[in-house]
Amino acid sequence: MGKLVFEVPGPEAPGYLKRQRKAAEFFSEDSLTPERFDVLIEFLLPFVKEPKDRKQAREALWDMSQNDYDELMNLVGGGSGEVPGNK
Repeated sequence: MGKLVFEVPGPEAPGYLKRQRKAAEFFSEDSLTPERFDVLIEFLLPFVKEPKDRKQAREALWDMSQNDYDELMNLVGGGSGEVPGNK
């Protein structure tokens, strides 16, 4: 699988409240269930720039390492860039 590249909208990008509402669907729950992870993947999917194919992008998200996940959470919280090491 190719490199997983994210493009996180900056503070000037429209749709901020829509993104926050979607994030709240995952982060507002205290307990983790398999369904919660499905919600997380769907929340992250729009931020995937590469791979362009949505099925491949979804699979790449499921295959992230813990380091990739931690980096992505930092990016979603306020930056943009590539998640390193995901092959």
